[in-house]
Amino acid sequence: MGCQPQPPRIVLAMNPWPGYAYFALAKQSNQYDPRRLNLDLRNFADSAGTMEAYIAGRAQAIATTSIEAVNICGVAPERCPVIVYVIDESRGGDQLLARPGVTELKGLLGRPIALDRSSLSRYFLARAFESEALPPPEASQLRFLPAAAWEAALRQGQVQAVVAYPPRSEQLLRSQPLATLFSSRQLPYEILDVLAVEPELLRLHPDAVLALLQGWQAVRAEESHRPAAVRREIAQHLGLDSGANAALWDGIRYPGPQEQYELLDPRQNNLPPLLEKIRQVLYDSGVIPASTPLPTTTDSLIQRLGQTK
Repeated sequence: MGCQPQPPRIVLAMNPWPGYAYFALAKQSNQYDPRRLNLDLRNFADSAGTMEAYIAGRAQAIATTSIEAVNICGVAPERCPVIVYVIDESRGGDQLLARPGVTELKGLLGRPIALDRSSLSRYFLARAFESEALPPPEASQLRFLPAAAWEAALRQGQVQAVVAYPPRSEQLLRSQPLATLFSSRQLPYEILDVLAVEPELLRLHPDAVLALLQGWQAVRAEESHRPAAVRREIAQHLGLDSGANAALWDGIRYPGPQEQYELLDPRQNNLPPLLEKIRQVLYDSGVIPASTPLPTTTDSLIQRLGQTK
């Protein structure tokens, strides 16, 4: 009679990115209700690693981009997730950085470009070239390198540009003179970061997923009262010093409750057209097949979050 039921264990896969760091800070500061959630947080070097963990079933939840969510559905349709929350929008956080001497996108035609193996990088690069009516980068131009190798590759001239995002973009900009040729600021409402989960997890343990979101929101609320302290903790989590450039924070926008409803409510049909656009770009880039299903969305947790305010 005295035994208490154990809370559901959720494995959340994520990679370094300011918007995801709130999940880690919430765990560090015991913001998750231990009666409702046992969170196992797994950090990976990049978004490709998080995607692989989710596809392999080593994680039931993933903090990732809407682009990666579509890619999951293309690579492993049986693991196609449901999007339950829009964490943030990249408004300048994702960048195409070039060496001195390359001042415009057409200067990269036929020249080597470094990127990680994420579908986000492929999508971002394709959209950048498309924005100036340039032919898409050829496969022979792409150099799939680990992020740790980008600085040396740029410095030695092995590549002329790189697709990067915080914290790595912040570190690169401090290491050498680089020009920003294109950023997600030029793709408004397009590069979204989301919390996506297994449909079965949401069906069986919706309250545990809700507790996960409430922990994230608790740290966001704390930031409104102690912005300098919380941002210092985020910078430390990302491996940056406390003097992180203001652009690191300015390049990310966090949707409010009303926008969450508008994006996630299936009846309003606001997010599916973006997911369809992503599917088309990834298909044109040879990343996914034409028959790829799309992630579903639900506003059920957003409604419950509103009720608990």
